[in-house]
Amino acid sequence: MNLKSLTPLALSVSVAIGSTMIAPIASAEVSANVAISNMYLWRGTNLATSGGTVSGGLDYANESGVYAGVWTSSEAGGTETDLYAGFAGKAGDFSYDIGYIWYLYPEDTGFSPDLGDNDFSEIMLSGGIAGFGAAIYISADPVPASATQDGEDYTYMTLDYTSGKYNFLYGIQSMDKTSSADYTHLTVTYSYDDNLSFAVSIASPDTTDAIEEDPLFAITYSLPLTK
Repeated sequence: MNLKSLTPLALSVSVAIGSTMIAPIASAEVSANVAISNMYLWRGTNLATSGGTVSGGLDYANESGVYAGVWTSSEAGGTETDLYAGFAGKAGDFSYDIGYIWYLYPEDTGFSPDLGDNDFSEIMLSGGIAGFGAAIYISADPVPASATQDGEDYTYMTLDYTSGKYNFLYGIQSMDKTSSADYTHLTVTYSYDDNLSFAVSIASPDTTDAIEEDPLFAITYSLPLTK
């Protein structure tokens, strides 16, 4: 559940608390960052229900638009490491990003549902213009059965709008077989400055009690390690 997945014109910490998936394309560079948060807010849910998160990332971006990176987090009970690569650019006022994300988990992650000793990946397509953004994440291989009791493909889609320091994002999670795992969420993020952000997220499960419907409040502080 990487913390980098931003649509090109949106800063949505709810989908990605931490570093950015959209790498700068003005020049080639390597950047690093660390972040702390009171929860692991990912796609409208809190994955680390037993504690907060500490995360860090290392990113490479080439002036051609090609980027790659690694991100890892440490929560109470387990860790996660994400590898990702892609191509980002602009056509006039329209920005776009095509990427591949690989999620790696050791045993006993501490997540709910448990993802221990499993990995999965997804393809990401996003675009944005004039503050509006849209993205779709498509499973490249079935999500682990331990996470869905079935082991199946899925899609996750977002629509968002950024105005000043505020981002409003609507997300839709859809499983191919287990409709009980489908849900939607609305997340509003306020970026106080480049480092501190606040997010509130409310999820609406369709047919399951596994998704928390009470509002979630996330506070995140991130710090770049390179200039």
